[in-house]
Amino acid sequence: MPKLTYHSLQASPADAWLALLNSTTVRRHLLPHPRFTAKSVNDWLTSKSRTDQVPGCRVRAIRDGTELAGWCGIQRESDSYELAIVLSPKYWGHGRKVLDEVLGWARELGHTYLFVHLPTTRRQTRAISGLLGDPIAATVIHDHAFNTYRIEV
Repeated sequence: MPKLTYHSLQASPADAWLALLNSTTVRRHLLPHPRFTAKSVNDWLTSKSRTDQVPGCRVRAIRDGTELAGWCGIQRESDSYELAIVLSPKYWGHGRKVLDEVLGWARELGHTYLFVHLPTTRRQTRAISGLLGDPIAATVIHDHAFNTYRIEV
């Protein structure tokens, strides 16, 4: 059983981020974007680190020992906050544990709810329904369709 821990994004090397963010399997569940390069991954890390400094937000790397397992966080979205979890396929069975951690942060930060956006290409499995319930809306983000969920904190 992995022991997942949460760290600043800079705690993992850029090559580990490149491997995660350029994984074909992971990319299927993200907004379409060009493959990351050394420069663009460093720009992304800088941007997410800035997000981490915004009141009400928290963004962390997820590690299993020294291995990068993914990232998660609470990010500002227009006039609300969204929850994001991106895990390496090796850790997909551990989303509940990560979700519980992020919901703890949300309580600590004073949130009463968070939104989650999943691409419509992501099937509504029993696991997703168990974690998120049913979608409350269909949303378009950067010209791509998402199912939006509201999670009570």
